Amino acid sequence: MLGIIVLTLTGALAGGFLLEKACEARDRRRYPPPGRCYDIGGRKLHLLSKGSGGPTVIIEQGAGGPSPLWWPVQEEAARFAEVCTYDRAGAGWSDPARAPRNVDERVADLHALLQASKAKPPYILVGHSYGGLLVRRFARKYPQDVAGLVLVDTFEEGAYFRDDVLKTYAGITNIIRLFGALHRIGLRRLWKTLSPDRPANLPEAAHAATVATTLRPSFYRAMVDDFESLQGMTPEERRPWVSGQLGTLPIAVVTHGVPFPGPFAVLEKYWKEGQQRLAGLSTNSKLIVAQRSNHMIQLDEVGLVVDAIREVHTAARTSRPLVSTTAANAAPA
Repeated sequence: MLGIIVLTLTGALAGGFLLEKACEARDRRRYPPPGRCYDIGGRKLHLLSKGSGGPTVIIEQGAGGPSPLWWPVQEEAARFAEVCTYDRAGAGWSDPARAPRNVDERVADLHALLQASKAKPPYILVGHSYGGLLVRRFARKYPQDVAGLVLVDTFEEGAYFRDDVLKTYAGITNIIRLFGALHRIGLRRLWKTLSPDRPANLPEAAHAATVATTLRPSFYRAMVDDFESLQGMTPEERRPWVSGQLGTLPIAVVTHGVPFPGPFAVLEKYWKEGQQRLAGLSTNSKLIVAQRSNHMIQLDEVGLVVDAIREVHTAARTSRPLVSTTAANAAPA
């Protein structure tokens, strides 16, 4: 009897694995790269460019964040600038990379991609959540290539590197690993099929591309590696940056107005001060509160994020200072 049960389970797992592989192959045919894949030295990264006009805007998504979630912002901002979304290694349509990888290796990847694509510097870098850390470090390493920053609900070192926050995210990382394991035998795909959830401001095409790319094994590995790259940061790297460190660089800091839900609420008690420290990195900065948004401001208030990009873009292009403020309410997007 036990042998029959083992054979049945083994057959079910093997069948789920083979079906999952077939679905992944189908998704690759149905959703080819919408942009171009550039070789950065034995690996290719995918970049999608829209619009025209400098400085070029480069969008860096959060940990495990699919680039199609930024397509609504990209579409709107492309009316006044060239705007690029891209996929970090292992995400979306980009080749995976050997893990573990540190934060600076991700910054080097972006720099290599921009050189390979011949995108002309200096850039306006837009970073969401974890991506905000990457664009800040990019600005510090390649200051001549950066004309401005837009930090969208970006975690800040003094807020993230707390014992209770790190403990919470260690648990979340383990859950992501479990999702990756379920994915391999098709259970994650089945759950997604039975529970479709398209955000209100995300077009159907972007939603379909998001679903297809996040159901790939490399997506989960890349997301886990994003979080683990934070664990590998040195004590010095975990300290808040010095006020005024980025001089007069135009910086818009956009932060959520709706408190973090569930386990993420642990961040809330540190978040506001962290956002103020980010705004203090430049004497030419603006702090904006998205009153109707949680963490995914780029979907909840598309117009607010586009306006922040436009203001930094204009400031960089005209050398006019940003008008400082501490709060804003977005018009419906």
